[in-house]
Amino acid sequence: MLYLFVLGLFFAPISSKSLPSNIRKCSKSDPNFNKCLEESAQDASRKFAQGNKDLGIVPLEPFHIKKIDLGNNTSGAVTLHQIYENMDIYGMTNSSISDSEANFTGDNCYWNYKVRGSLVRMVSDYTMSGQLLIFPINGHGKCTNYLYDYDGDYEAKCERYIKKNKTCLRVTDFKFGFKPKRIVFDFENIIDGNEQLSKEVVKTLNENSETVYADVGPAFNQVMGMVWKQTINQVFSRVPEDELFLP
Repeated sequence: MLYLFVLGLFFAPISSKSLPSNIRKCSKSDPNFNKCLEESAQDASRKFAQGNKDLGIVPLEPFHIKKIDLGNNTSGAVTLHQIYENMDIYGMTNSSISDSEANFTGDNCYWNYKVRGSLVRMVSDYTMSGQLLIFPINGHGKCTNYLYDYDGDYEAKCERYIKKNKTCLRVTDFKFGFKPKRIVFDFENIIDGNEQLSKEVVKTLNENSETVYADVGPAFNQVMGMVWKQTINQVFSRVPEDELFLP
């Protein structure tokens, strides 16, 4: 079973807020609304890299996840139970957004877009047990994983609700489709107590990184979709729709 904890994601409820004046608002009626949304979202992610407690935005650089349990994967070349704790993800604010298709008019409430970037680095404590390719695994320690030249397709669906006489948005589904072209794994002590064999396993792991990621990637995408859904809803619960967009 997948589950996760995001550190510091929830703050005490507060009254409705407005976006800072340096964040560009896009008009729903603008023929170039999609382009405006791309530029505004990209700019906001960099300006909020250190977070904004007033809006309920946790720091994005690095983005901290207290715990991820990827459960038991039982198919393919990787049959592992993986747990990551105190994970810091670096580089997410350096990506570019493109190919937006969004509509927040009438009963519509969705945003589909693509993301591209050069590097995401994930640093974490880990425990791992099971079978990795030909190796039995029972490891724990530190890991640093590098995901290069990534792109992805993301889909967010939302709904409207009334809060304190204001219309707010709430993401109901967020599909996170992260696809790196190259992955470098670095797990210490992946064979518990055997440094030399651990190095050989990590070497083999990197020689087969595409196969390994094909097995673990869907679970990772599911977790990150849950993370972003929660994160976006923290902002949406504080900033009404008419403060997010111009008419």
